[in-house]
Amino acid sequence: MHGSGFAQRMRLASANAVPGAAGIAFLVTGGAPASYALVNLGALLVAVGFIAVGGVRCSARARTALSLGLVAVVALPLVTGPSIDGVTRWIPLGPFTLLSGMLAVPLLVVLSANDSQRGPILLIGAMVAAALQPDGATALALFAAAIALAAATRRPFWIVAAIAGGVAMSAALRTSGPPPQSFVENVVTDVWTIQPLAALALMLALVWPLIVLAKGDERTRLSRLALSAVLMGFVAISFAAPYPVPLIGYGAAPLLGFGLAFAALTRFAARDATGGFSQ
Repeated sequence: MHGSGFAQRMRLASANAVPGAAGIAFLVTGGAPASYALVNLGALLVAVGFIAVGGVRCSARARTALSLGLVAVVALPLVTGPSIDGVTRWIPLGPFTLLSGMLAVPLLVVLSANDSQRGPILLIGAMVAAALQPDGATALALFAAAIALAAATRRPFWIVAAIAGGVAMSAALRTSGPPPQSFVENVVTDVWTIQPLAALALMLALVWPLIVLAKGDERTRLSRLALSAVLMGFVAISFAAPYPVPLIGYGAAPLLGFGLAFAALTRFAARDATGGFSQ
């Protein structure tokens, strides 16, 4: 991103805070249980706080280990459950359940975008997990990121990843899972039938992160491109099928997941001129 320091971090924080705050306002005014707004508020504060302090510095080896760990997080529900209506895409965490894809994929693509050798392999691993769960939203988000990176770099491995993403998405879309849950899925379409202006405000709030990600220096270009594609993938499928609406619907996972990804852009997403990651 342009420059560094506090202003840069606040701009990235706003990419999470604007849709997050709009979603909390929707939950409060729309009659959702009070706990929904509190959960989203807590997740948003954690995410914005992490962005504000500039994320965490780590070595290239640690980033590779973190990326592998994120793939494992995507796949974790296959081991832990629960399985609902033949779908296993949630991580149980005490009284909460987190969508593994929305939690792990945003940061995964930020870390993988500049690595044309290991990055595609990591994304394909996550795609396989999404296909097995099945999780059409995560599969589409990964497919969108792979297409964007293949088009931007024209690297063979990213082209292979894009093809794999198409196959994974086809497999993952065999079922959309449980029936829609109020305040989680169909958020914008439900609001539109009652208050079109409020629905328009929610849609505009979802556009703000894309505006933030559109600007930046060349070092973070691929990471920003991949993250934008992921967000658009998650949003697009939420309009087409009963999948959670990221950032504005009830759920801590997208607020935390995208918050970690935005924080990563301030520290270790970009390679320097020598080919290593900037610190």
